[in-house]
Amino acid sequence: MEEFHRGEKLTIWLTQGTRASWDAAEADVPGNRKSCLTQFRARLARLAAFGTLRSPDHMNNEGDGIYAVKATCGLRAYGWFDQVNGRRSFIISHCILKRRQAADPADLERARNARAQYKQRANK
Repeated sequence: MEEFHRGEKLTIWLTQGTRASWDAAEADVPGNRKSCLTQFRARLARLAAFGTLRSPDHMNNEGDGIYAVKATCGLRAYGWFDQVNGRRSFIISHCILKRRQAADPADLERARNARAQYKQRANK
């Protein structure tokens, strides 16, 4: 795992492969990309600083402990909360550029699988 951002309340981690999905999602952002990317990173920094985001505007609970941090342009970071090295953390499994309102079941399953793999490695 890669540490992405350490804030006052929690640390944001990226699982293996998150960086590639993030880069692909950012490349697909239409229009004013710079504004969207700045907003997305600012929301993640705010999550790290305060431990929460305004729901449902900035973050959704997608069920089963999976959350989506959202930017207005459609960027989404799927992940879950846990403890890493004794510190509260948000672990991002992958990022996408979402084009419709409802959560894609495949994205939720991908996040659940990443969490299961993470927990399996942590228990070894």
